[in-house]
Amino acid sequence: MSQHTPSSEERPHIPVAGVVYGDTIYWITIAATVIVIIGSVISFVTNNTYIDPTYMLSSIWEGKTVDEIWVGAVGAAPNGHWYLSKLATGNGLTAFGIALGVFSVIPAILAAGYVLFREKQVLFAILALVAALITTWAMIA
Repeated sequence: MSQHTPSSEERPHIPVAGVVYGDTIYWITIAATVIVIIGSVISFVTNNTYIDPTYMLSSIWEGKTVDEIWVGAVGAAPNGHWYLSKLATGNGLTAFGIALGVFSVIPAILAAGYVLFREKQVLFAILALVAALITTWAMIA
């Protein structure tokens, strides 16, 4: 059996903006994953935590709501990006890593938009910028 290797004429063309978008999300997500792993290890093997992981996990298995868990752990559910002031804790670092992974779409859209502007695809570039603004607003509001 011989395998058929597609020639360059048979391969689909992948737009540069799509590659830039994918690579940006890929590498930021890899970095975010490493941060989450480090934060999780800190949470489980040290006392440097904002929320006791034993309490949190047992509360989840008991079926408590998110608000009940926060109230029992720290007195009240935090608002917004609470983890920024708690980056020195395992929980804060873990939450930051998760937020960074979600945030990765914004620089990826902006980078793809930049490429689209350079390729003179103005409509798609403007749509990318609008998508980045909407996504940014959703994350900070």
